Amino acid sequence: MPIATTLLVIFLVWIAIWFFRGGSFRLYASAFFSLYYLTGQVWLSVLLIGLGQNIAFLPLHFIGMRLSQSFKDFEEGIEETSNDDAYLVFTEKVRKGDISIVFYIFNFVVNAIAFLSAGRIFLIDFYTQKLNPALLYHWVPYPEYPLLGTNFNFPFFKITETISLDWKTILFIWLGISLFFAATKLLWRVFKIFLSGNKKLLGARINYNHLMLQSGGFSGSILILSIILLRHFPVQFASWILVADLTRQNTTMNTITAIGTFLTTMHAGYTRHRIDMEIARTRGVDEKTMEGVFKEKMKGSFKNAVILGAGAFLITNQIPCAFELSVACFEVLYILSPYTFDKILIRAGGQAKKVEDLAINPD
Repeated sequence: MPIATTLLVIFLVWIAIWFFRGGSFRLYASAFFSLYYLTGQVWLSVLLIGLGQNIAFLPLHFIGMRLSQSFKDFEEGIEETSNDDAYLVFTEKVRKGDISIVFYIFNFVVNAIAFLSAGRIFLIDFYTQKLNPALLYHWVPYPEYPLLGTNFNFPFFKITETISLDWKTILFIWLGISLFFAATKLLWRVFKIFLSGNKKLLGARINYNHLMLQSGGFSGSILILSIILLRHFPVQFASWILVADLTRQNTTMNTITAIGTFLTTMHAGYTRHRIDMEIARTRGVDEKTMEGVFKEKMKGSFKNAVILGAGAFLITNQIPCAFELSVACFEVLYILSPYTFDKILIRAGGQAKKVEDLAINPD
């Protein structure tokens, strides 16, 4: 058996024993109460747990980015085979010690245990009932009860007045929007021969096509939401501080978590499908074919986002909202990742690639 596969098996056995013996819970509980000792606030400790976990997992994310093309090729090969053959191909890759597959399994298990462990600590009532000191590392200061900072205050706003537009106005608004897009398309066709050489206009046209493609699959949903908005159009707002007791269930936090889950799923789907389109474009796939596939995949992502969002609301409606705050922190960091952590990793990857190139071609 290759050394990579051997190490993976040893790791899976060890981490399963560690997890079921409470090792991961002890790690996260100790991390949380260490942060609480430093901050003195429960809500801040919850946020720092999420931030710290994302920073700690940066090396795994970096390795994943380096191996992404290898795994992408493997995924495409799997999609072209039947279910039985796909299983055989996967097990054969693991048996031979394929680094990308071994790392994928390792990364999945680590992330799953991290998520379950972080969730478990916020689901137990250690806020009012004292936690057993044996569940913490001996060097972690035991907190004084009652714990402080269990209320999470977030600046928000609320709608204080709305107006309802009549159906005639709504019809004219939609008619105006439709005419605008139709006129834009017609003008481009008329002046295309004169403007096709302008790279800025061509780029704007490509972005316009992408917008139409992305929104085309949700036209029915957009129509319904626009009608609801126009029939209850907000005209006056007031500042409002959302106060959520992290030790209790909170419907407002449930709703925010559900919306965040929906947006995160849509963002993940869009990012993945956009990368797939770029790869297909470099391979010379027909643009119309790519647009059709992209549209269908986005419809699938939309359905998944709705199901996961609804599921998140129903589940979090039964538990303390400290868990929701940790999930919200993860979702925000995930969406911001391409503009923050990923830029650091890409820059580091570029430097590493330069070093490799210089080592191969010193001249």
